[in-house]
Amino acid sequence: MSGRILGMDAPGNFGSAITSSTRRGRAPTTTTPEQQQQRRRQSSLSSTRSLLIHISVFLAGIFCTTLLSSIRLTNEVTSKNKTNNDGGGGFRSVLDQSISSRNTLENDLQMEKQKTKELEEMIARLLQQQNDAQQTGIVPTDDSKPASFQQQLLQSYNQQYNQNHHHRNNKQEDLCSTILPKPTPTTLSLWSHHISNILNASKHFSDLEQFQYHDFTALLLHFITPDRFQRSVKTLPLDWTPVERSLHVIQRRLHFLQSEMNTYRQQHNLKPTDEIPRDAIKTMNKHPNAPRKLNVLIMGGSVTMGVVCHINPVTSGGPNRRDGAWPSRLNEFFPKLFHEIDLINIQTIALGGTNTESAVTMWDYSLLSDDIPYPDVLINAYATNDMHWNSMQDAKARNETLEQSLYKLTQEFIRQVMTPKRSCRHAPPLLLYFDDYLGNEQNEVLSTMASTQTINLMSSYYGIGSISYADAVRDIVYGDTKEWWFSSQWYERGKYMRGVHPGMGAHLAMMWVVAFNLFHLVTTYCSLPEIETSEVLETDTTIIHRLHAGTERNSKGEWDYNYQSINGLPSLRATKKLGGGPREKPRGIPPPLTTDLLLEHISDSWRQDSVANAPLWKTIPECVAEGHFDDAIDHDSLPKPCLFSWVVNMERFLNKPNVLTNKLKPYLTSNSGWSAEDDNNKLGWVPSSGLGSKFTLEFKKVAQPVLMMTWMIMRSYGEKWEGSKLKVEAWSGEKLLASDEIVGFHDKKTSETYNIKMKLIDKDSESPGIPAGSDLKVTFELVGGTTFKISGMAICDH
Repeated sequence: MSGRILGMDAPGNFGSAITSSTRRGRAPTTTTPEQQQQRRRQSSLSSTRSLLIHISVFLAGIFCTTLLSSIRLTNEVTSKNKTNNDGGGGFRSVLDQSISSRNTLENDLQMEKQKTKELEEMIARLLQQQNDAQQTGIVPTDDSKPASFQQQLLQSYNQQYNQNHHHRNNKQEDLCSTILPKPTPTTLSLWSHHISNILNASKHFSDLEQFQYHDFTALLLHFITPDRFQRSVKTLPLDWTPVERSLHVIQRRLHFLQSEMNTYRQQHNLKPTDEIPRDAIKTMNKHPNAPRKLNVLIMGGSVTMGVVCHINPVTSGGPNRRDGAWPSRLNEFFPKLFHEIDLINIQTIALGGTNTESAVTMWDYSLLSDDIPYPDVLINAYATNDMHWNSMQDAKARNETLEQSLYKLTQEFIRQVMTPKRSCRHAPPLLLYFDDYLGNEQNEVLSTMASTQTINLMSSYYGIGSISYADAVRDIVYGDTKEWWFSSQWYERGKYMRGVHPGMGAHLAMMWVVAFNLFHLVTTYCSLPEIETSEVLETDTTIIHRLHAGTERNSKGEWDYNYQSINGLPSLRATKKLGGGPREKPRGIPPPLTTDLLLEHISDSWRQDSVANAPLWKTIPECVAEGHFDDAIDHDSLPKPCLFSWVVNMERFLNKPNVLTNKLKPYLTSNSGWSAEDDNNKLGWVPSSGLGSKFTLEFKKVAQPVLMMTWMIMRSYGEKWEGSKLKVEAWSGEKLLASDEIVGFHDKKTSETYNIKMKLIDKDSESPGIPAGSDLKVTFELVGGTTFKISGMAICDH
């Protein structure tokens, strides 16, 4: 992500600076290159000192002149006062002259102050240039042009890149130090100064030549001013370690691509300022030896999937769902922003009707497709579906309010994601919550805030990041609820109606909001103080890290709390032992936030849980010391707790009836009337022969214990679905372990996905589940209505 900030330049040249590496300059033919560089550096520093001396003398002259003028005027006024002390008219004349002179003097002083301010600013700029020259060794020659901001970033990056790769046992800078100036610019300033680049990078791949949505895109950026993007930043992570790991992933890949670009220039005799063709960079991105990209996973429902994302005021059509949805646009946006340098891999798991409850099941049972890597960054985008009318009905069925249901499910999901899947190999990803809800499932404005309030509460308690598209544009939408650029259409022919799916304008805006927040995480992290640690990786290298609240100090209650005199803090005098300070914070996540959690017990509860699960909470240095690979290289595949699992449209190729049939075929021992069908773009396993249709799945000598079965089923409405009911039984030998009748009909005017869980219990021994080596048979029969639809299964060990 930082690399993308690096690539900002003028329209048409965006990212071209990232392919430059040196500056041109004249060199005398009678000296060596080292002598030339030393001579230029000395000449530049000498010129700077000389100019500073002249400016200092000039400022001293101004001060002396002003002082003498003040003394002279004071003497004149005093003399005239004495002469005319007894004459009122004379005194008035002198007073008038004094006031006039004083006004003139004040004007002169203001002008001199302005000149002084301008000279001081010039001095500051020259001093900064001098410091930069001393640090980087880059000294402009007489024929060199002033470097742009992007070129300066690039020169710094290239020099640090060369130092890190040609000098061993040296300090290895992080990505922040190699490409960003100090102090680090804010994302707000970067965004504000590169709107034209952002506009051009927002073209959809189907609209590259004509850019027929040019005016619409420009108007959207006009409405969403940079300060609105700042409003979308709600909470930041407490522990910045996942951000550090993510930047390390990007840095490794960027180093490799920079080396490839340098080789390309040499082979094609290109100058450092010549642009490398985009197709050549695309080829470099696919190099088999290139380090992996940063893995970002977005999980959501129908909004994330892109339902009606084609609706726009320019054309009657537009990109189809998924291609036009904001996650797909985001995946295109970043490479376009960086001259096709591809650093981030964005994957999306989105299915209509799913919500955070579905996400809990998918994450808990590792139902990610095999081609979806373990994420470095995970974005929960279920806010709209969490507020859906169906979610409200589900909460009522559990005797809960919608707020209570949201609270419980949000906390369950956060705790699952923040708890490592496996020690040292699956550190928790950077978890971000994305609030996209601007629908009207509830007509009471206060009620629509339930999801926002829950996300803010849980993000603050658990220390995770959260983003709100809703807060960025809420006043625009509430100011005119008939607009449909930033929210869904709530009126049809003047009649108010339900609407939760926004069109193209909102998907463009959501893409920008998420991109801004990812950039903001980078610039915020890079603004943190630097600390150096010695780590043994390939060689003994001093690694630059950033000091943040998640940095473990290992104080263990000592009186100095592992104090370090860094970042301007002084050395402690150590004259008295100071007690009462905080102990080392427990590792892991805090206890569940419930009504039973008391302040007097929270510390003990947290520490007890941290000790009990200590193996899960090892730090990166501890894992590296044990011989584990760096997470920046790769992740192990996720452990699979399920004997058999599938979810339609979640796996990349599980989107056609024949593929689903082949998925079930190895375990399908009997089938009378069931088949895979894809009606209304909703694939599933259905009873095509109607009432009485049956099928059986059998698993012989299971390789792992089985305790729980979960069915993802679709409930719908209308005459076709009335009375729909499926009977499911699980057997091991002659023992019936579980039985249930699942309803497939509801009276809501929509089709939604539900998770139905069945726990296996041996009633004779009252023991849960079946052990490894047992047989399992599951029978399904349609006992009510004429249809049903199964959209997923998970037969698992917990």
